[in-house]
Amino acid sequence: MHKQFKLKSYGMKKLLAICLIFMLCTVSMYATSLSDDQIKKQVKRVNNYTITLPKIKIEVKIVPVEIVELPDIGDRYLDLDEDSGEEGVIPADDLYAIWDNLKVNPYKIPSDSVLINDSVYLDLTGFKYPLAKHYRVTSEFGPRRYRFHHGIDLKAYKGDSILSAMDGMVRIAKRVGAYGNLVVIRHNNGLESFYGHLSKILVKQDQTVNAGDLIGLGGSTGRSTGTHLHFELRYLGQCVNPRDLFDFDSLCIKNDTILLTHKNFDYRKSALASAISSGRIWTVKNGDCLSLIAKHTRTSVKHLCYINGITTKTIIRPGRKLLY
Repeated sequence: MHKQFKLKSYGMKKLLAICLIFMLCTVSMYATSLSDDQIKKQVKRVNNYTITLPKIKIEVKIVPVEIVELPDIGDRYLDLDEDSGEEGVIPADDLYAIWDNLKVNPYKIPSDSVLINDSVYLDLTGFKYPLAKHYRVTSEFGPRRYRFHHGIDLKAYKGDSILSAMDGMVRIAKRVGAYGNLVVIRHNNGLESFYGHLSKILVKQDQTVNAGDLIGLGGSTGRSTGTHLHFELRYLGQCVNPRDLFDFDSLCIKNDTILLTHKNFDYRKSALASAISSGRIWTVKNGDCLSLIAKHTRTSVKHLCYINGITTKTIIRPGRKLLY
């Protein structure tokens, strides 16, 4: 009979060992309710049995856990409406990959590297005139004396409503040097619009705005000779002439889309821009005249008149700066 119950299988031995351990645990639990004498007798009874457990070899394989870093969305998604809890995505974030509330131009991309491809289409649907009232253009985009004017100046009076030109998110809303009180809005099409010299800013950084929303009041803060709105458009940090997109006479966009190419940045190659970038500036001294300056700078009177916006009859006084 003993041979019939002989355990030959290793698996059966393991099962028997588990059963015996369970029995011992049960006995120990039962013994806790007995008296001291009963416990001693029970222990002696249990000790009379010799239990041989099969040697079980357990292999433990430790697999290293691969740590996967989740993308940091803290800088990409902002809580724009604390009441509703809705979240908004930073406009054109895949294009810029930078959201900086401190610097006006944190991108530092050269003009010849702005367009990786030859051209890009920008959607201008919904573009609006940035003033509640229609005023004339007082200063154009381009050369202005010995500096380059990177936007268009629109006549505005102190307290006039300044409006967002397109839907977007406010990136800058503070006082910035020559701009005075400045609002910079990034738009979904990749453009950024600038509104300078404001008397009061009515929006906050990281705030979403729609086209036509009130963002500030007209003023003359910063480097300004009179109350007006400095309106500027940039793409990847490089300025674009607002007249390439918008007709400031009819107050309409020229097309629903604009094909932005390297030609939109050719103003950098103009004679004035070249003179400014290279620092070719002549300070007029006593006794200087155009012909004498042209001789010293190895250029011509015609060239001096062209890039400085003057004529041969213009009186040039000592201390004036001329580009050459």
